[in-house]
Parts: sequence; structure tokens; C-alpha cells
Amino acid sequence: MKKRWIYAFVTAVLSVVLLAGCGSSNVVKIGHQPTTEQTIMAQMLKQVIEGNSDIKVDLVGGLGATPVVLKAMENNDIQISAIRYVGTDLTSSLGLKEFSKDPQEAFDLVKKGVAEKFDQEWFPSYGFDNTYVFTVRKEIADKYQLKKISDLAKVAGELHLGTDASWLERPNDGYEAFKQEYGFDFGKKTPMDIGLVYKAVANGEVDIVLAYSTDSRLKEFNLVTLEDDKHFFPPYGASAVVRNDTLKQYPQLTELINKLSNQIDTPTMTALNYQADIEKRDPEEIARTFLQEQGLLQK
Repeated sequence: MKKRWIYAFVTAVLSVVLLAGCGSSNVVKIGHQPTTEQTIMAQMLKQVIEGNSDIKVDLVGGLGATPVVLKAMENNDIQISAIRYVGTDLTSSLGLKEFSKDPQEAFDLVKKGVAEKFDQEWFPSYGFDNTYVFTVRKEIADKYQLKKISDLAKVAGELHLGTDASWLERPNDGYEAFKQEYGFDFGKKTPMDIGLVYKAVANGEVDIVLAYSTDSRLKEFNLVTLEDDKHFFPPYGASAVVRNDTLKQYPQLTELINKLSNQIDTPTMTALNYQADIEKRDPEEIARTFLQEQGLLQK
């Protein structure tokens, strides 16, 4: 009798363990870097997937530089990258020094390259680019009628530029290459930390800065961005990237992730970042509200 009880107990325990194991296999891990927009987009992916399927999602945050994300994907520590940027992967993971700056051609190139080299699927863009943009105060834009970078040619000699120090030295898309492409030089240049450029231009310490197109401080300080009309800067369209073996295991992921394709343009992403950075709202709440407003998640 005692042996029979022990056998039944062990069988029950093993059943629980096996069931738990089966449940844990239905989990995918989404990795993201410690930036505001990566955190928000990771939350959007998680909520869209969990809200429309029985797949469970674990978020793996705090992944540092791009090589860390790539290694985590390669090792299957994560199965989905919340955001990868076209220009970054072309130069880093694929190691290209020259490529087309046409957004569609660059997208096709990175999609093909990542599939062939890493067996990963590069999804359609979310709709926004986090690229470099020249930015001025509204009074400067109005005074000189500035809408695109080419408009600077007639006044650049009078303007004081603030920019990340590394950009002044970079060979392919740095300052020297920029001067050759656009044909003008700024009157004065001050290298500074990228995090300081927004307040510097807002306070009038400089006239124009090189910034990031989705940074919340553009909205905070009511700054005006200028169109890169000669497409000098590489495209940095943002997409999710997924291991192909994960897509085979969970084929419904393709449709679910594609729900976010072309849903978020650059001004919208900037506004979402603003809600987190400046208004101090929780990224999980920001993601949920946006998805509900777009009809991608039930209220």
C-alpha cells in the first residue's frame, strides 16, 4: 500500500513537471536595448502577441550595444529583436562600407543579407526612422526660411553648429563627406556630447545641431528638423527581426508582428518617446493606450 502511494505521488509530481515544461516551451523572448523607443516597441510587440494568441512573451531588456543583441539572437537567448535599424545592421552586422541610401533599396539589402547570414527575418518597417537630422530653433527656421538642408547653403557661414564629436571625424557619413555632398561649410563648429545638443540649441548657445529624429527633446524644446533632401544620411528605418526557426515554430507570429507595420511614423514615435521621457508615463501603459487607439488591442 505504501509503495503504491509513493508511486502515485511520484507519477503526479512528474506529470506536473512535464506539464510545466510544455507550458514554458510556449514562450518567446523579445530583446531590446535600454532606450525609450526600444522599450516602448518591445511592450507593443508583447501586448500584440499575447493579446491575439496563446503565446507568452518574456522581455529581456538592458541589452547594450548592437553586437550584444546580435549575439543574443545568435545564441537563441532571445528570439525577437524589438527594433533593429537598417543603417546600423548594414554597417555593423553585415559589415558593408558602401550601400545605396535609397530607403527601399537599403531595406531590401538588409533583409536579404540578414536572412542569408543569420537565418533571421527582417520585418517591414514600423514606419519611423531614427536617423540623423539637422535641427534649429523655430525662430531661426522662420528667419532664414529653412525647410530642407539645401536651404542652409545661403546662410551656413553665419551659423554656429553643435554636433557629436565623432561625426566631425567619421569618413563615410561624417562632416567632410557632408560638405562635399551639400557644398557648404558652417561658420563655426563646436563638438559636444550628443545628449547636450538639444538644450544647447534651445538656449541659443549654438544655432543648429545634428540630432536624432525621434528624440523626445525635439518636441520638448519645439525644435524644427530639416529635410535631408539629398539623402546624405543612411536610412535608419526601424523593424522587428525574428529568428526563422521561431517563425516556423509559431507561424502566427508573422501576421501578429505585421500588425505593427507602417503604424508609427517618425512624429508619432517622437510623441510616444515624449510621453515616457518628459511626462514620465509608464512605457507599458503608453504601448497599451496606443494599440487600443489603433484598434490593435481590445480595451
